Amino acid sequence: MIATPPPHLLNTPRLYLRALGPADIDVVMPLRSDPAAMERMLEGVQDRRAALETLKNFEAFWTTQGIGMFGVFTRDEDRFIGEAGVMMRPDGLGLALRYSFLPAARGRGYAREAVMAIIDHALREPEGLPRLVAVLSDDNKSSQALAEDLGFTLEQSFYRGRRKMLVYGLSASFWRARQKLADYLVTVKASLSK
Repeated sequence: MIATPPPHLLNTPRLYLRALGPADIDVVMPLRSDPAAMERMLEGVQDRRAALETLKNFEAFWTTQGIGMFGVFTRDEDRFIGEAGVMMRPDGLGLALRYSFLPAARGRGYAREAVMAIIDHALREPEGLPRLVAVLSDDNKSSQALAEDLGFTLEQSFYRGRRKMLVYGLSASFWRARQKLADYLVTVKASLSK
């Protein structure tokens, strides 16, 4: 029997995700200082001091909420490629899925793999979160497609400056039903191939 990983560590076929904190400042600086990686994030590009404050906030959120932001690492090379997780939106929209990857790591399915593990961790268990939101800019078509493919539905929109933002929501009950169906289909497919 495989033991369940601790809540601050998630594993996928190609990735491992671990909770981020202040000790990770050198790890995250290539991401946090990259305009292409941070252009869509609320905090934008950060210098070392600002990134350290962000990591302190991540650690505090883990301590108080039991969930938060993960560093995303490749299993084969143990290479940091981005961050993903759940944080409280400062605008009152609720607990939100967030992710950002280094440009060199994009287009390889890493975001989908990491985000699915995080959503499953956050929503699948009955004692988990009741729902998540994802707030995306109107021009971020790849993240919109990912959100919709994972079952998020468009709920509202607003403007942040001149940029139109879309608010997607995903309920735990919908996610659990969807995953239960997916598990069932895997079982049926396996039994048919025998």
